Amino acid sequence: MMIDTGSAKTLLSPKIAQNFYSNLIVSDPFEIHSVHGTTRHKASATIPLSKIFERPDLKHKHYLVDFNPKYNGLIGIDLIRKLNASLDFGKKLFVTNKVKIPIYFESDEIKKKKTIFKVTLPPRSEQIINIPVDKDINEGILSYIKFNKVEIPSSFVTVKNQIATTTIINPTEKELCFMLFEPLKIEAINTFYINPEPIITPIDSNIDQQLKENLKNIRISHLNSEEQRQIKNLCFDYRDIFYCENLPLTFNNQIKHYIRTKDNNPIFTKTYRYPEIHKEEVRKQINSMLTQGIIRPSTSPWSSPIWIVEKKLDASGKKKWRLVVDYRKLNEKIVNDKYPLPNITDILDKLGKSIYFTTLDLASGFHQVQMNPDDIEKTAFSTENGHYEYLRMPFGLKNAPATFQRVMDNILRGIQNEKCFVYLDDIIIFSTSLEEHIVRLKEVFERLRNANFKIQLDKSEFLRKEVAYLGHIITPEGVKPNPEKIKAVMKYPIPKTQKEIKSFLGLLGYYRRLIPNFALLTKPLTKCLKKNSKIKYNEQFIKSFETCKQIFTQPFILTTDASNVALGAVLSQGKLGEDQPIAYASRTLNETEQKYSPIEKVLLAIVWATKYFRPYLYGRKFTIYTDHRPLQWLFSLKEPNTKLVRWRLKLEEYDYDIV
Repeated sequence: MMIDTGSAKTLLSPKIAQNFYSNLIVSDPFEIHSVHGTTRHKASATIPLSKIFERPDLKHKHYLVDFNPKYNGLIGIDLIRKLNASLDFGKKLFVTNKVKIPIYFESDEIKKKKTIFKVTLPPRSEQIINIPVDKDINEGILSYIKFNKVEIPSSFVTVKNQIATTTIINPTEKELCFMLFEPLKIEAINTFYINPEPIITPIDSNIDQQLKENLKNIRISHLNSEEQRQIKNLCFDYRDIFYCENLPLTFNNQIKHYIRTKDNNPIFTKTYRYPEIHKEEVRKQINSMLTQGIIRPSTSPWSSPIWIVEKKLDASGKKKWRLVVDYRKLNEKIVNDKYPLPNITDILDKLGKSIYFTTLDLASGFHQVQMNPDDIEKTAFSTENGHYEYLRMPFGLKNAPATFQRVMDNILRGIQNEKCFVYLDDIIIFSTSLEEHIVRLKEVFERLRNANFKIQLDKSEFLRKEVAYLGHIITPEGVKPNPEKIKAVMKYPIPKTQKEIKSFLGLLGYYRRLIPNFALLTKPLTKCLKKNSKIKYNEQFIKSFETCKQIFTQPFILTTDASNVALGAVLSQGKLGEDQPIAYASRTLNETEQKYSPIEKVLLAIVWATKYFRPYLYGRKFTIYTDHRPLQWLFSLKEPNTKLVRWRLKLEEYDYDIV
């Protein structure tokens, strides 16, 4: 038997239980969910304990589970308390009032083994290591490993002479040692699953009926009968990957979210007051997240305030609300995760060559990622009904986008960039034929099923020839920037002949849609193309040439302004004061917005402009050129109203400086 003081219940192998007790009274089957998210089966039975602990008067309810064959069962804290037992670590005894049972530690076995790999890690560090693996293959997948609080993330690796190169992390404040006594297991690509034990359980008839009903939300009216048939059949076969409101939201546990702070001094922020009419909504959402296993009651010394923010009206026109946690103070202490987001230009360039597109939206994507157990307490928040903490990755945390992108890159590794793209929780599958598209869709569905991820069906689009993705309209005719051509522009030498000027302008013409006032900007170059005209290398010619090249590489500057009737924004690049505009945006204010105070109008312009240019700004450092005072005022408010909280949380998603 294994002793686990962290287990709430005592578990027993059904085979062992039957060997000891022939007349068991067993309950109906049900499920037990482990802390890792895996599902165990399936029944419970009340068993006399006299044969083991010499207590004829004592009975205890055990959970019968298909157990690890290495053990016959697990003694949890429930039985330890009932027996009033203790663990004598010095003498290695499990002690009750009646018996003393010898125990041994798994570490005793480890000491006897030969160390084949050892590395010492400084506090809060990450290293690249070369580590032995059990197969001599060219490339494969290492599953997530945790030993002595040191972690090796799930990753795709290359292998040479049974040595793999991977990353190892020490997230603690202490120096730690990682030892290996046998080669790590590595899975070949063709047998890869993001979960070593995918949670694919038989669907009971009631749940299956709900999943079938859910398929009515699929949007395929734009397809012909044959296309509809193929999409319906595929979605029916994979109906378990589509989120249903009445069913629990599952999660993936292979890559966890870490919160690495500059110090471990708890952040505590006083709770915000919110209107009485929202209190029932708060209770409702808290109960829902408790039921789903997204949060749990907490005793953490950390605490961030919550607020209720109005969402857009749903399809039925019903008003909905979102409970949000303001992690602003916590985010200030979090160390940046440098994991890169995909290059949007690369994505758009590849998509422009396809005919069919499908976009998939993950249901509450961040909540499908598990929190690192040691960091759960930092996510804590308070309501008038209690103190809670997140077991899943919450929205609003700094570095949450980086973690989510890392998860999705692992799930779709091997097919991403070739058959699909993923930018955070937005997946797009592309193809040049219907047959190819169905095959690719099935492959993505299979990856998501094995990763235990769920799709929001009513936000997904199937087999479109024109689709909105990352702020762009993607069509088969769409021409998008090519990274190789951008490099050609950057490396292009100063033109010395009319032919070279024409060649350079031809490259720029490919990106003309990104360059406002293209004709004016390139006029010093084009006037040299006139018959019998000579090239003059004056200041205007050189400036025009260099500006055209630099427009693609300089950091973004977002300039915003607001009047009594309209908002305006300019996205530019280059040195402030000498920056070159790339794109313009403007809109009029509605009647409600025209009543805003001047400072609120300036803030609205910033929030609106960052959303409008989100595909360019999100995940990248940029500069906002505006009046400092509105933002200083916004972030200094102790009890902002709903509108201002919503604005503040939206701006928290970006990494920017204010000038």
